[in-house]
Amino acid sequence: MKIPTIMLAIMASILLFVVSVAAIALDDGGSPYVFTSVQGETVEIYGGAGPYRHDSAYKAIAFRSFDWVSLVVAFPLFLLGISLYRRGRLLGQFLLAALFTYLAYIYLIGFMGNAFNGLFLGWVALFSIGGFGLFLIVSEIDFPSLPQKLSGHFPGKAVAVYLFNVAAILMAQYLAEIFTACLAGAPPASLDHYTTLELAGVELGIMIPLHILAGVLLWRQKAWGYVLATVLAFAAFVVFIALTISLLLFYFLYGQGTWMDIGITTGIAIVASAFSFVIFRQLKD
Repeated sequence: MKIPTIMLAIMASILLFVVSVAAIALDDGGSPYVFTSVQGETVEIYGGAGPYRHDSAYKAIAFRSFDWVSLVVAFPLFLLGISLYRRGRLLGQFLLAALFTYLAYIYLIGFMGNAFNGLFLGWVALFSIGGFGLFLIVSEIDFPSLPQKLSGHFPGKAVAVYLFNVAAILMAQYLAEIFTACLAGAPPASLDHYTTLELAGVELGIMIPLHILAGVLLWRQKAWGYVLATVLAFAAFVVFIALTISLLLFYFLYGQGTWMDIGITTGIAIVASAFSFVIFRQLKD
């Protein structure tokens, strides 16, 4: 057990609780109105007086979902991870690594992509804690012994195939939107009133290559493959649960979206949840 890692994990859990509760408490349900962007696109803005009032309705609902998932899922898991880590458990180490990854990923997207709001500094702090926490806890892992500990009961090939499929789905989704927009000479469908596709940039530049790399390393039973596969599967589990909730809300509240989008997102959430459960069950000291 390392004191700096414990301190960061405690800071992360407290800040995550405060930021999530603040976002939920300050949200007033919005007051949607139509806005014409500089690209000439008609965008539905969430409105109201809450923190997401200047965001598009879709992005506001998405982050409302992340606020609830962070509070109900991620926060209790942080407490569990801290407890297990303090007892020197490998499961605690991997769980905290996965949670730090979640913070770094979600709140990078938050402060880069959402309209500026009162949660900005909290999001930046959560991103920073997530990044440094991940670095610290990964540096503590005994990599030489990891394949021997896990290779016998870790579902390596199945998880590798899952990682390759997630990378392929995400790549097809974002490249199709970008190429379609370029060929048509029109803004991408999900741009709304923002200036760039920050989520597509993060996925194409970081997450998709990481999924492919993790799949290759895991297939070859390399230590880094086990670590990357674990944190990526967990991040996908939490992210796609939140996205499924947001798509359902967007469909029923605003009558927008399709059942195909909901079905694909729900399917990935279920598969990622199953793999996360299996992986964490197999992490034995």
